[in-house]
Amino acid sequence: MRKITKGLSLIIFVTLFSVLFSENYFRLYPVEYDQTQNIVKINLESYINTAQKPNVYIYDGGDRKKLTLYEKENGDFSFYVNLNAFKGDYYSFLVTSTDKVGKNVSQFFANFLEKSLFAPNIEVEITTSVVENGYQYYLDYYPEEDLELVKVQVGDTVFEGTDEFLRLLGNFEDGFYDSIFTFRNRYGILFERKVTFLKLANVVATENVLKPKQRHEVYGYHIVQKGESLYKIAEKYKVLPGDLVNMNDLKDPSLIYPGQALKIGRVKYEESPLRLEINLSQNKMHLYFHDQLLKTYIVAVGMSDYTPPGYYRISYKEKDPALYWYDEYIPPGSLMNGMGTRWIQLSNPQYGIHGTTKPWEIGKRISHGCIRMFNFDVEVIDFLASLGTEVYVYNGENKKES
Repeated sequence: MRKITKGLSLIIFVTLFSVLFSENYFRLYPVEYDQTQNIVKINLESYINTAQKPNVYIYDGGDRKKLTLYEKENGDFSFYVNLNAFKGDYYSFLVTSTDKVGKNVSQFFANFLEKSLFAPNIEVEITTSVVENGYQYYLDYYPEEDLELVKVQVGDTVFEGTDEFLRLLGNFEDGFYDSIFTFRNRYGILFERKVTFLKLANVVATENVLKPKQRHEVYGYHIVQKGESLYKIAEKYKVLPGDLVNMNDLKDPSLIYPGQALKIGRVKYEESPLRLEINLSQNKMHLYFHDQLLKTYIVAVGMSDYTPPGYYRISYKEKDPALYWYDEYIPPGSLMNGMGTRWIQLSNPQYGIHGTTKPWEIGKRISHGCIRMFNFDVEVIDFLASLGTEVYVYNGENKKES
């Protein structure tokens, strides 16, 4: 493990080994990638003496476009490809020129540039399992076959390999960590992905990776109509909104659009690695990872018997939720909202776990049935717990304390 004093730039310059092609007129190789603009810089070198500046054309499917070529001091050239400006997945290039004796020369670079390798949808997962001698940490990233993980940076500390990073995770203090994962694609270009993970007791995880195994039962499909929300669609088919989120892999349920096809059905969950146990008589929530108690939280519960004991699953989650109270819309962040920064709905849709805009009420029996937490506490639960996480609600005399 070593320290660095200067942060990494999003524009990374690299010197690459070159790949030669069958023709011997020109050579192309990417040299820079501007991650903020999604622009690739490609160098062009000539193996022959040309009488004029070459022309470079990019082929995006059936479309051809001439690119601007910039001459460097040593007589070589470079050009830029804005990946946002083209719709294809693979780009071919044609380079043409005239040699010193007036002969036209050209070279075609078929499928030279693969767009997905420069703007890949990378998923990084850090998770924990219980082993015989304690806890084991794992790191996975996708798509693994196209990328090489070069290093991991957490704060000012750089880990040169995944083994060192995983070995030292147990030494981290509890809390959230923002890290930078640097990858190299097969062109030799480096780029970064920001990853947040949480350390709590002996558990380290990225967001929502501690999932129970699940099985989808698809009944049919629904085409989203104008004005429909996920709640309305779920109500129409008598299914849970969270099941629709899960089986359709919706990153933001509010962004469904007219014409979108949604699978309709239910999700069956098995035992979850995490579970929440809420003791109504003590106003406490216990967070467990398998049989290990990770943390106990003070919560507010329903007045009198408003919060029903029972066994539930987390069925839906929302960040910065709005409140709909008797057809009145109360925006996120409003003191009148009362929902705080997170809403975690239970499988009985009338009840949920949420934050609060009134932290002085935590620890009391005061709600209409929901479980209220400090915002910073419910954000931990939201980060770790996934859809399907088990929730037990009981009175102290109904369940023996762990």
